[in-house]
Amino acid sequence: MARIRSKKILIIGAGPTQVGRDTESEAAAIQIIKNFAEAGRNLYYVTNDANSIIPQLKYDVEFLVDDLTVNSLIQILRENDIDIILPVVGNTVALQLCEQLNESEVLKELNIRTMGVTTTTIHNINNPELMNKVLRHIKEPTIPTTVVETANSAIKFAKRVGFPVLIKPIASLTKTNRIKCDNEHQLVEMLEPAFKVSTTNQIAVEKSVVGYKEVEMTVIRDAEGSKLLINGAENFNPIGVHSGDSIIFSPTQTLTDIEFQSLRTAALKIAEVLKIKGVCHVQFALDPTDGKHFVTRVNPFFDRTSAFAARATGYPIANVVSKILLGQSLREIELSGVQKHDSLALIEPAMDHVAVRFPTWSFASFKNADQELNTKMKSTGAVMSFGRSAEEALQKAIRSVDSTTTAEQAALDESELSEAQLINVLIHARAGEVYYLLEALRRGYTVDELAEMTHIDAFYFYKLRHLVKLERQLREHHFDADVLKEAKYFGFGDTQIAHLWEVRSDQVREFRIKQAKVFATYKGVEPTAGEFPYLTNTYYSTFEDEDEAIRTVGKKILVLGTANSQVGTNSAAEYTTFQTIKRCQDLGYKVILINNNPNALTFVPDLADKVYLEPLTVENCLNIIHQEKPDKIVAQGKWEIVSQLVLRGVEIDQLPLSRTTRSENIDADYMAVVSEINGQANLFGIIGINDENMFVPIEASPKIKRQFKAVVMEECKNLTANGIYSIILRKNDDLLEVSSSVPMAIQDLPFLSYVLNQDFAGMITEIILTGAFQIKNYPMMGAKYRYAHVYPYDQFGIKQPQNTPFSLAIGAKFLSN
Repeated sequence: MARIRSKKILIIGAGPTQVGRDTESEAAAIQIIKNFAEAGRNLYYVTNDANSIIPQLKYDVEFLVDDLTVNSLIQILRENDIDIILPVVGNTVALQLCEQLNESEVLKELNIRTMGVTTTTIHNINNPELMNKVLRHIKEPTIPTTVVETANSAIKFAKRVGFPVLIKPIASLTKTNRIKCDNEHQLVEMLEPAFKVSTTNQIAVEKSVVGYKEVEMTVIRDAEGSKLLINGAENFNPIGVHSGDSIIFSPTQTLTDIEFQSLRTAALKIAEVLKIKGVCHVQFALDPTDGKHFVTRVNPFFDRTSAFAARATGYPIANVVSKILLGQSLREIELSGVQKHDSLALIEPAMDHVAVRFPTWSFASFKNADQELNTKMKSTGAVMSFGRSAEEALQKAIRSVDSTTTAEQAALDESELSEAQLINVLIHARAGEVYYLLEALRRGYTVDELAEMTHIDAFYFYKLRHLVKLERQLREHHFDADVLKEAKYFGFGDTQIAHLWEVRSDQVREFRIKQAKVFATYKGVEPTAGEFPYLTNTYYSTFEDEDEAIRTVGKKILVLGTANSQVGTNSAAEYTTFQTIKRCQDLGYKVILINNNPNALTFVPDLADKVYLEPLTVENCLNIIHQEKPDKIVAQGKWEIVSQLVLRGVEIDQLPLSRTTRSENIDADYMAVVSEINGQANLFGIIGINDENMFVPIEASPKIKRQFKAVVMEECKNLTANGIYSIILRKNDDLLEVSSSVPMAIQDLPFLSYVLNQDFAGMITEIILTGAFQIKNYPMMGAKYRYAHVYPYDQFGIKQPQNTPFSLAIGAKFLSN
């Protein structure tokens, strides 16, 4: 019998973390790779993300480091005899690359097909005019749109449909957003740079629907045509503010049933007509006056909204989609948590809680960045929170931010603004908008006034007004148990209450627990809302009577997650936490995780034994510690929440890692990576440093090379604490000198782990937990690699300075040699 060749599948990654893209794509990739590998598929994964977790997975997948360009992919396709391309974990980058591959006819030449989404669908989605034809075919209303190749054509169209209009480059390999142009002058100014980044020299121009409600639907479809809605979510801000910069609520809060069902039906129709096999996220503009809608975006891939949908509902989207891609139907796929029910993955999720995704910014580090919110995304991360009401969920999200990045949210002190200044920031939305809205309500602005100024639905102002009312009650009734109980139910934290009572937060906690007898309880997150028995490992806190969380038994460890992605702590921090969890489990611990980044790698199902999706505040951490009584607590080095918990007598094993970076802007030519364990030093390897790049193998004269080991080992005598260190070296003529010795930087850890063939995060975890580690020196990667930090200056519209501090990086990428 002739042997049938195993199909080779190329998974295209999304590239490095940047504004608009966190680790949600890799989180989905992990789950798909797991299921595909277990099914015996022959896998290749290509990316230029230097913080990728994929090479550390224990599954059989060939990790390819290369530029995400069409020429690089053509070479990979030919050299590896690829049969199938899977683009659905690569965000818009992968779809645009597949479009170019198809146009080059290399897919036809090599008989390669795409999986999950067809090349025809990719072509339609990348071209607004073609997408509008598809929508008209299924009788969905379309926004007047055209694709132009000249500035004159764009101006004529804009004059015909009327300003404002939105423009967007076609087939741009850089992350681009729709740009709003209010008049002809703005349009002319924006057209030239937009044409430059379009690989086809084309621009889409569309009539603006700014001011409409923005609603998002996430659906799944299988090969048989079975479809279900996973989640509906509603943006706090109307169209005109990028959805990544808006607070998002799920389930939808202000839609009528007719409006909701109309959008649900439209999303399912779109998934059907496009023949999607997997997940599809559809964005809508909904006219608040008559309920009519337009489709504004279709994403047939894993993005931040599908990640939010999975967390909000507890429905394991990536696991289900991976099985659909392997040929199973929704009626055949089992959800592992469902007990005593035969509908399996066809369960359309229900929610008995409110979920909020709240954007976070890093403007405190970029003083000249424009903080006004528009169609260009500027937030560098997000937090997520759950509550029994919209007020509670929103308050917990605000507390998540306040605990780590208060200054980053609102550069202006809202209480100090003049009336004119406040009105200006109300009309022109800016980062930290919710703080200004709350201040306006405190000053007596009415719901109708604010709704008219902001175009935000009045419903949300009634919720914010309720919070302001509770603030006033707290100010007027210090240490009142009844007022405290109501405030806690609607999401006020101990620290907020302490501020209003003008006392220490510890005093509030003591009164709450010992006298008012108000305790946090925990509810499970699962897709049936209690309709069927369901085993879940994910919980959130509230202040009700029933507690659904049972204390974990056995040897257990609490791991503090990294929360929202920020400059300096980004995908590298998520990578480190992921590996820390794996090593803790290898050491026999059951791992309890607290985290609230909706895009986190560490939310991959079945990674941690139990997850608390909670703000990383002192109050929440102490509540969980009391609930679980962990044997140990682990955190990534010394940061704000760690310091605050230590001050309260909590013992925390802090990984000896720099949470910012290695020594910056010093004269450096090489970096030696060494371990120091109980007086024994080990040299793992030498990395070259050139300007802001790091690279292997090193380039050094024979005389310099002969000095490496002696100089490094002499410096190791000065290292007194166990850990992994970066020893920074410089050349002085033909002599090698030490510039500094610092704990390994989290930002560098993924790259160094890859090129030196080590699991440094796991190693550091084991050293801290056990006091020992058996060093194994593996051969370094033989190929040449270089990596550099990725900064958000372009997205913020400001010039990147020379000698940029590495602590302002938002990601890292491999560079082509």
